[in-house]
Amino acid sequence: MHVEARDGLSRQLKASGLDLSAPWRVLDLGGRDINGSVRDLLPAAKWTGLDIAAGPGVDLVHDATLPWPDGFDRFDLVVCTEVLEHVERWAAVLRTASQALEPDGPEALFVTCASTGRRPHGASGEMDPPPGEWYANVPPGVLEARLLDVFERVAVEYRANPGDAYAWAQGVLR
Repeated sequence: MHVEARDGLSRQLKASGLDLSAPWRVLDLGGRDINGSVRDLLPAAKWTGLDIAAGPGVDLVHDATLPWPDGFDRFDLVVCTEVLEHVERWAAVLRTASQALEPDGPEALFVTCASTGRRPHGASGEMDPPPGEWYANVPPGVLEARLLDVFERVAVEYRANPGDAYAWAQGVLR
């Protein structure tokens, strides 16, 4: 995880007004630890890592573009860092994240992603996307629009340097 994305997530968590010391149940969507974790930002949380492939930090292997399965646990918060730019159907990931949220909880999603101006890179930390791997930056306005399709309240921050979008959304539209 690059330092700018970590800092962006930290800002979004604070901006949400949630108690960051609470024992939230957190789904780490795209949670395979490739280059660092954000789990210390919510130190009392119980984390569950989900990724499309097994690896460090992954408790559950599932394609997040598919609907959240009946019988899977629900969570208070979902954190999705540095994933969307690597998924062609990234808007489906936002919908799946909303489905994974407990209806009686805070229903909050936190996102970081490469956006306008960011250099393409591989999902596993490569300097360039390997052949056959999807990559496309997520424009901040498009991210905001897709979040508003699924959530009542949305806040998106864009930073031209390094070319990232950071967001939080709350209140699932049901």
